[in-house]
Amino acid sequence: MPWLLGCVVALALAAVLTPVVRTVAARVGALDRPEDRRVHHKPTATAGGLAIFVAFWIAVAVVGGLANHTATGILLGSIFLAGLCLIDDIYRLSPAPRFVGHIVVAMITWQWGVRVAGVTNPLVLFGGSDYLALGLWSAPLTVVWIVFMINAINWIDGLDGLAAGVSALAAGTLAVMAISVGMSQVGILGAALAGACLGFLPYNFNPASIFMGDTGAMFLGYVLACLSVTGAFKSTAILAVFVPILVLGIPIYDTLSTTFGRIKNGKPIYNADRSHLHHRLLARGFSQTQTVLLIYGLTAILCGVALGLWLR
Repeated sequence: MPWLLGCVVALALAAVLTPVVRTVAARVGALDRPEDRRVHHKPTATAGGLAIFVAFWIAVAVVGGLANHTATGILLGSIFLAGLCLIDDIYRLSPAPRFVGHIVVAMITWQWGVRVAGVTNPLVLFGGSDYLALGLWSAPLTVVWIVFMINAINWIDGLDGLAAGVSALAAGTLAVMAISVGMSQVGILGAALAGACLGFLPYNFNPASIFMGDTGAMFLGYVLACLSVTGAFKSTAILAVFVPILVLGIPIYDTLSTTFGRIKNGKPIYNADRSHLHHRLLARGFSQTQTVLLIYGLTAILCGVALGLWLR
């Protein structure tokens, strides 16, 4: 079972590499310092996403998961994304060039065959074809989905352990779905991503000794978007168009509600504030740990419903 081996290797590597990255980050001054919008109260090592990134790709390579055109495309896109995040960390890019960079990452990935070529027709019961080929719409829809998820996971990375735990649940669910229909390559990638998140989580859960940073959060969002594109979205199951949206429902809801809230209040979309779901729960009196566990629970419920629909 290469997917299980990939999960175990990624978990072990992340568990070993994370304290190494934490030590190096502290020595070079790569620290996330408290500010008004943050909920932590002391400088904390960041760049933990590098441990997730390296653990994931080494695990995938160990189990032969790179011997695939699709995986190569995801690897190239993730390298470009990591480079963009590094440049942003050094020069503090404004939202516009970052957004353009995300589009370039998505286009590279699309060019390598990671794309939404078509979707099942949810209205097939009322007649017509059961599959809708997207044609020229494939590129823009794939780009929108990947860019959206890159930012969605990055936006929920506001509390200790939140992004890592939600991503582990989503990746594990997508892996099970893929394996159940014989998509072994997607299963390996999903299992390895879940393992890397779980290996990182003990150091990132409240009180966190290291943060994943944009490098980690954006990488997780990117790979999750690619997994859904190459897995669930490609299935001919009639509910395939809805299942990935359920699995990734919490970050999708958070991004949409926050975006529309900022537009409603006349604020720029990319202006950081305390309007995210986790901030709203904190404002209602939940502790940081309670908020994270509540969102874990909601994510697990949505993933369970998605799995039930998928396997029925």
